[in-house]
Amino acid sequence: MYLKSLTLKGFKSFAQPTTFAFEPGVTCVVGPNGSGKSNVVDALAWVMGEQGVKTLRGGKMEDVIFAGTATKGPLGRAQVTLTIDNTDGALPIDYSEVTISRTLFRNGASEYAINGQTCRLLDVQELLSDSGLGREMHVIVGQGQLDAVLRASPEERRGFIEEAAGILKHRRRKDKTLRKLDAMQANLTRLSDLAGEIRRQLKPLGRQAEVAREAQGIAAVVRDARARLLADDVVALRTALDAHGRTESERHSERIVLQEQLDQKQLRLRRLEEAQIGDAVDLARRTSFGLESVQERLRGLYTLANQRLALLADQAESVDTGPSVTPAMLQDAAAEVDSLRERIGLAETRHAHAREASAAARGRLDALDVEIAAQAALVSRHDLQVSALTGQAQTAASRLASVRGEVLRQQNAFDAAGGRVDAARAVLEALDTDAGAEGADLVEACEGFQSIVTEAEAEVERLREELHTLERERDALVARTGALSLALDQKDGSSALVTMALTGIRGLVAEHVHVRPGFEGAIAAALGSLADAVLAETRDAAFDAIGAVRADDLGRVELIVVGRSGPGAAARVGTSALPELSALPALPDLADLADLADLADLADLADLADVPDLPDLPDLSARNGLVWACSVVDAPAGVLALLEHTVVADDLECARAAEDLLGGAAPLTIITVAGDVLSEYVLRGGSGARRSRLELGADRDAADDRLGEVRSLVDRVSADLAEQRVLLRHGREQFTAARAAQGEAESRVAARAEKTGRAGVQVEAAAAEFDRLSTGLRRAGEAVAGAESEAARSSAELEAQRARPRPILDASARDAVYAEVEAARETEIESRLQVEIATERVRAGQARSVAVARRLEADRAAAEDAARRAVIRRRQVGAAMGVAQALPQVLASVDGAVGEARLRLARAESERTSQNEELSALRREDSALRDRLQAVTENVHGLELEIYEKKLHLSGLLERAGSELGLVEAVLVAEYGPDQLIPSENDAQADGVPYDRAEQKQRLAGAERRFAQLGRINPLALEEFAALEQRHKFLTEQLTDLTNTRTDLLTIIAEIDEKMGAIFGSAFDDTQAAFAEVFPVLFPGGSGSIRLTDPDSLLTTGIEVSVKPAGKKIERLSLLSGGERSLAAVALLIAIFKARPSPFYIMDEVEAALDDANLGRLLTIFEDLKAASQLIIITHQKRTMEIADALYGVSMRQDGVSAVVGQRLARDEVQDEARAS
Repeated sequence: MYLKSLTLKGFKSFAQPTTFAFEPGVTCVVGPNGSGKSNVVDALAWVMGEQGVKTLRGGKMEDVIFAGTATKGPLGRAQVTLTIDNTDGALPIDYSEVTISRTLFRNGASEYAINGQTCRLLDVQELLSDSGLGREMHVIVGQGQLDAVLRASPEERRGFIEEAAGILKHRRRKDKTLRKLDAMQANLTRLSDLAGEIRRQLKPLGRQAEVAREAQGIAAVVRDARARLLADDVVALRTALDAHGRTESERHSERIVLQEQLDQKQLRLRRLEEAQIGDAVDLARRTSFGLESVQERLRGLYTLANQRLALLADQAESVDTGPSVTPAMLQDAAAEVDSLRERIGLAETRHAHAREASAAARGRLDALDVEIAAQAALVSRHDLQVSALTGQAQTAASRLASVRGEVLRQQNAFDAAGGRVDAARAVLEALDTDAGAEGADLVEACEGFQSIVTEAEAEVERLREELHTLERERDALVARTGALSLALDQKDGSSALVTMALTGIRGLVAEHVHVRPGFEGAIAAALGSLADAVLAETRDAAFDAIGAVRADDLGRVELIVVGRSGPGAAARVGTSALPELSALPALPDLADLADLADLADLADLADLADVPDLPDLPDLSARNGLVWACSVVDAPAGVLALLEHTVVADDLECARAAEDLLGGAAPLTIITVAGDVLSEYVLRGGSGARRSRLELGADRDAADDRLGEVRSLVDRVSADLAEQRVLLRHGREQFTAARAAQGEAESRVAARAEKTGRAGVQVEAAAAEFDRLSTGLRRAGEAVAGAESEAARSSAELEAQRARPRPILDASARDAVYAEVEAARETEIESRLQVEIATERVRAGQARSVAVARRLEADRAAAEDAARRAVIRRRQVGAAMGVAQALPQVLASVDGAVGEARLRLARAESERTSQNEELSALRREDSALRDRLQAVTENVHGLELEIYEKKLHLSGLLERAGSELGLVEAVLVAEYGPDQLIPSENDAQADGVPYDRAEQKQRLAGAERRFAQLGRINPLALEEFAALEQRHKFLTEQLTDLTNTRTDLLTIIAEIDEKMGAIFGSAFDDTQAAFAEVFPVLFPGGSGSIRLTDPDSLLTTGIEVSVKPAGKKIERLSLLSGGERSLAAVALLIAIFKARPSPFYIMDEVEAALDDANLGRLLTIFEDLKAASQLIIITHQKRTMEIADALYGVSMRQDGVSAVVGQRLARDEVQDEARAS
């Protein structure tokens, strides 16, 4: 793996797209100061996820975007694309070339992409961290970073090795997880307190819920009884209203008929009276008298005139009728109205008294309710006090238990602190003893060690190469094994079918077949796709399995029936009938075999050559869903022969029928329309295609075996390499000791002094912790005493409260007062009805009085009419007298007509008599009709009043039903009417009982009495209890899950810590050995070492660096010169690079402070380093350029944009030259 190319677009001074093509060896970037060389390093760090603005030499992240110059405007975004050659598979991604890009816009938006696919920053960091490239970016050594390496704290230096070893990301994940666990602990404590609080609330709320549940049942009974009584009243009123309505309709009809008859009679009377006024009798009489007067003029005109007047007088008397209504009748009607009004006043007075009585009764009931509520409040207050004191007692007991637990924890911690104090003091005493024993001579001869070191280095190099080869093979085998396992574990129809555990399904064929090694490929080819089939005990089980696979759409599946029974089955399946292959003669050349008989003779199976003729195929035309495949195919004879014993069925059921029908025929193949293939032993079906598993399993087993061998070799070579490294380290240490024995002695003394000081600090810290825990233990004891007194006080208060008598709630007097209220309300309603009745009667009397006055006025008008008729008659008399005087001239002509006039007069008088009789009869009938009409009218008014009263009552009942029960009339009557059966309260399955009003009244009274005995009720207790119980259950389950998860995480963290400690220890040992190799090269004659600040704690220890150039006695690194500081820092970094190589390293002017000699030594190290890693160096040194495989020159153009010229130096000619314009 190495960096292949880097493309910059708008990044800092690279305004134009610029591409750097890096070589696997050393690539140098040169150029004058300010040309943009370091921007290349910044671009590499930025594209690999660097987030520190100061590391990128800017004030904010937007500073990496080209800001523009005097001649070129600023750009809107910066983009850097890094291409990595991953041919060796160092990156955990299935690509031989990986491209990472990062884009930043001026609005602050940022984008990351891997091979063109958008991703997160975390994805980029995770991808690179497995190759030793992390956020610390130890592979990028920038300007000024060398001095920072030496100034870093021991813990910061540890981070370089952790990142190189690839465990830094695990440490950060662990720290993040621990922080989350610490935050979760507070939530767990809060959750525990909340669960306890809810648990304490459940008991009193449960009691309230039980009371509320009982109250709900009683309220349902009260509601049901009230609804049924109201429904009975409503039905009764509706029935009465219907009857009254029918009666009223009949009376209205009768009244209309009587009114019509009366009108007809009056019309007849008027016509008869009009006929009498202009009657022919008068005309005949006048004619007769005129004729007689003319005839008997001599008898005297006076007598004729008197007769004439008498006749006219008789007519006036006969016409005049007495008045039908008198003023006395009008006065009587007015008196009756006054009497009825007096009754209204009396009724209103009684109604007012009844209303006052009802109000008084309601007031007594309200006062009694207030008293009962006060008693209920006392009972509730007593219960609440008991509940509160119970909660306080439980809280005090819980706090006591908690405090005692804290005392126990403090005691354990106190004992542990005492142990630590003793251990620290023992360590301090041992160090003092060692210091006293220090005095032996440390100088030993070192001849011959140089050759040993050289041989050890060669052996280490050989073992390292062998180890790398084995590790690559091991990684490839792990990947191959994983891929084969994934292929074998891939879920298909067969796997899903086995997982379903159906009856009659044994498992996969591959699980029940064991092949002799070397024959896996042949058997897989022989079985074909059946190598991945499923074993079924019976065909019915196979049919059911195919149906289940198709129903769930699980893919294709093939089944082999292992329990097949039938004629010849054992002979066909068994192997006993097969000949021994070793006994067969040698096979001749296949070209000499003419037919099947030759083959049969060859195998001593000649009987197989005689193939019997196939039986005639049965006729399936009469079978629905079955058809021979040959009958639906038009194909050559050879193809039809292949399909000769193949039946096509519509579905699996038809296939079952075909097997039953054709079971005696030759072995058949049945195919369903859906694609299921059913043969004698094999059934294939489902919904998709499948793959074989036999060879995959064999390959995986072979890979596992080889993987075990390679791992053993890796462990052996690693052990050998570690042993050689130990030998090499010992040889170098002895060689160094021989050259600087005194310096080593001083170092050991200083180290011992440092350990002594650190042990003293540990003793002081342990003693301080011991004192603190002692104080805490004393305070915990005091807290226990306080908690015990508080618990005792709470228990005493609770017992005292429980000893107090509970207030009694008596609501028995309310029933009598409620009965008085109901009676007063009924009286009030009755008096109000009497007022309404009296008012209606006054209205009817007033109507009758108005009718009498109208009739009196009509009689007066009739009298005036009679007077007018009298005047007319007088005029007629004068006219008659004038006529009589004028008749002498016609007397002669009248004599003959006198007889005829008398005959006409007789006839007219006879008709007049009959008219008078008819008129008298009509007047009698008119009077009877009027009396009957009046009676009917009064009856109708009475019915209307009764209907009004009943409607008023019905309206009150319906109003009660709506306000008390929330039911409309239709629902009330339909569900609670008297025709509905009443369900049993004890047995919901039993039939209902018929409605009985007395029983319902008794039922209502009993339910109201039980409801009153319950006292005060919390109607929301049921819902609150259910919700609180569900919440408590949820919180308890979540608390358990979180606790178990936290325990599991801590266990995993401990396991990871142990593994990271081992990895870090190995990395440090390798780094220490590499530092011992590199330092003598950079500092000839000098000594240097790195050591752990706390070897006993590999997870927290820091790393100290000791450097002593030849001929100098330096205690602190800050006393080194600039060049020595740079070389010391480079020595540490190169040691890390060698111990845990990374694919590439980037160095920005790290040799700037070195002289020519030291530069030569550094270049020697670079030459050694480039053999395993790619180097990209920013430099001004010519000698550094000489070792480069490729050289890039960066210059700053006049427009402020960096330009690049590249040249490959591996050959003596220029390979390419690219300029960014």
